[in-house]
Amino acid sequence: MNDDDLLPIRYLNDLLFCERRAALHLVEGIWCDNQYTTEGLLAHKRVDLPKNVIRKDQRHVTGMWLVSHRLGLIGKGDLIEFVPDESDTPIPYPVDFKRGKRRRWDNNEAQLCAQAMCLEEMLDVAVPRGAIFHIKSQRREEVTFNLELRTKTANAAARLHELLRRRETPKAKYHRKCEGCSLLQWCMPKSLRPRATAANYLNRLLHDSLPESNDSDQL
Repeated sequence: MNDDDLLPIRYLNDLLFCERRAALHLVEGIWCDNQYTTEGLLAHKRVDLPKNVIRKDQRHVTGMWLVSHRLGLIGKGDLIEFVPDESDTPIPYPVDFKRGKRRRWDNNEAQLCAQAMCLEEMLDVAVPRGAIFHIKSQRREEVTFNLELRTKTANAAARLHELLRRRETPKAKYHRKCEGCSLLQWCMPKSLRPRATAANYLNRLLHDSLPESNDSDQL
């Protein structure tokens, strides 16, 4: 795959959260920040700067570019720790920084796994584990890159490229998680539901405009 065809790793999280959201970003070029995306950008400012630091027996690299031509992905690693194994060989250990605690619909593990698969392709070394660092709690959640997660990650990368190649934007389907999406006002999932007809909309407006009846009105 040519370098011009590589897609940002961060869109894997978008795709697994909602394919329509990924398509609105990639295909239609729509982007809108909200509280969560802004806080995330601010939280990443420090680790986005390229640095190469030796701490005890480990090398810590921030802002490292990661590429996988097999997956067709490119992006920056927040932090790559090179941890010596039993034979004193430095093994990459990717750490992805996230703003707050893990939410129900996050797919951070696939995004982290993609970073590991990039490192394996670039450095020709196995990367079995990594971690997600939650900034607010200052805690790490270790992730093992098993076959199931690797397959999920590879399939998501392939689907991303398929959406872009076909210029396809899936239809909106409302879900509770939509309320936290920065593209809610552009996507309008409620208005595009099958039952959201013009007649139903007008009936709701009429119902809302009528005064509420109570016992005193009937006396």
